[in-house]
Amino acid sequence: MIDKPEWYQMQVNLFIGLLTDIVMVAVIKAATRRRRPAINDDPLCFGPDKFSFPSGHVSRGVFITTFLIVLDPVMIVLWPPLLAWTVALCISRLILYRHHILDVIGGIVLGLFNALLISILWFDQEGSVWVINWITDERVAGAEYAV
Repeated sequence: MIDKPEWYQMQVNLFIGLLTDIVMVAVIKAATRRRRPAINDDPLCFGPDKFSFPSGHVSRGVFITTFLIVLDPVMIVLWPPLLAWTVALCISRLILYRHHILDVIGGIVLGLFNALLISILWFDQEGSVWVINWITDERVAGAEYAV
């Protein structure tokens, strides 16, 4: 994590959003068990799993883009590259025959849902500092530490 207090809130909420996305994608893939496209049966080309619905790449890409445009806005000049990257990501999953079109649409919906979830669970600056201190096991300056 970047050790700038003004960035703590963005980093913590983005981190939690990425974790929730990974969990939701894994649970939905395990539940639906939709196979990847048949053209993708090359024995020399393999991935981490056999299932394709929803696309984890797309859901994370859409989440990151939504996060950086809506939840914690970056400069407007960065919006077109972010949107272009997300569209290219969606198209590449289809062109590479890694996903069916409904897998990509499911990833888009899941990424948007995850952004909505994070906007509801949003950690303020104080909560973000608490999370970082909990993760790094930092102590408050001037506090006693018994060994």
